[in-house]
Amino acid sequence: MPRLDFIDETNLDAEGRALIASAERTGAPDPRVVRIMLRSSAGRAWVKCWNSVLYEGSLPHKLKEMCRIRISVAHKCGYCSTVRSKLARADGLTEEQVHDLLREGRQLSPREKAALEYADLFKSGDEAIDSDAVYARLRRHFTDEEIIELGMLCAQTVGVGRLVRSLNILSWQEACELDPALVERA
Repeated sequence: MPRLDFIDETNLDAEGRALIASAERTGAPDPRVVRIMLRSSAGRAWVKCWNSVLYEGSLPHKLKEMCRIRISVAHKCGYCSTVRSKLARADGLTEEQVHDLLREGRQLSPREKAALEYADLFKSGDEAIDSDAVYARLRRHFTDEEIIELGMLCAQTVGVGRLVRSLNILSWQEACELDPALVERA
């Protein structure tokens, strides 16, 4: 049971209803978290920012979704670990690929491996990404614009992911019951 209530949708304005409809259409963010975030103007602003970071820019959405899932599983957010972007699925992201990226990574391209390594480092702490060597490796696969975009995605996923985990929309235990393969990753 979530620690904060979902918003009463009868009191929503057109923009709020549109943000929920967008979440229902895209699958990420999931409509449940949007229905909580819309209880606050800061939460509403975050939903719009997140939609921009996740769906706009030059990086492929599928790659961003892969990084989001990897970070979400690393911090054991049951909710975020089970959410899947419908658009990433339409771009070819399968559950088999998700399980691979959480384990061996045999199906990953060098570019995907570089992005996921950065996501892992970002999740592990400030010191891990504060390195010329990290940025030199990123520049082999990404432009400066893409590195900024990847960093913004990781920052949002780590920071807001902690908040969303604490909301207890779906516990880690419940997520592992839905997807037993998560237990192996944790």
